[in-house]
Amino acid sequence: MTHVLLFCTAEEAKPFVWEVMSARAPGQKADDPGAFYLVESNVLPADRSGYKTSLQKGETFESDFIGASLEDCQKWALEKQYQVNFIEDDIIVVVDARSAQDKTVWVSHYEPNNDLSPWVFAGFGALPREFDTWYNYRVEFSYAHYFPVAFNYSIPEVVYPAFFGRKEDFTDEQGVFDFAAAQRFSLEYNPEDYWIDSPKL
Repeated sequence: MTHVLLFCTAEEAKPFVWEVMSARAPGQKADDPGAFYLVESNVLPADRSGYKTSLQKGETFESDFIGASLEDCQKWALEKQYQVNFIEDDIIVVVDARSAQDKTVWVSHYEPNNDLSPWVFAGFGALPREFDTWYNYRVEFSYAHYFPVAFNYSIPEVVYPAFFGRKEDFTDEQGVFDFAAAQRFSLEYNPEDYWIDSPKL
């Protein structure tokens, strides 16, 4: 089983990390496996036992990424993710100083270059619009563990219009992405109504 890398970049956010790691989807039990690997060291563990997947309230931990930027975490993840087979590719979660104030976190998804023709959607054009790019979403923390399913295990016809095409529409004045609204749009979206073939390049 793969897990998403979770970084903590602010000392004041450490007490909140246990809450992020304890979040579960509806129907899951508290003792079900969590979605995240807590990244404490900038040295990649040799196996999955080197990562914590849960914390107790008040439990302390170390982080070599205190003071790191979102871009620092992205770069480290890209460099390390293909060296082992237990990390969820192309997605990370970052708990930062703002997280301690409003319980939001960064979810960052990477779209690599590919040689395929782009997916084209009526009203949106080609999605995603850029490759070799990180797409960043600040979300209420309990939604963070849904993103790997959306990006890595769902069909583009459902996910891309909401999460790429309407990303700005679902982001409020505080910069927080409304995952629930995006998910509702995805569930209501009918590919038969919107799909047009990708251009032949």
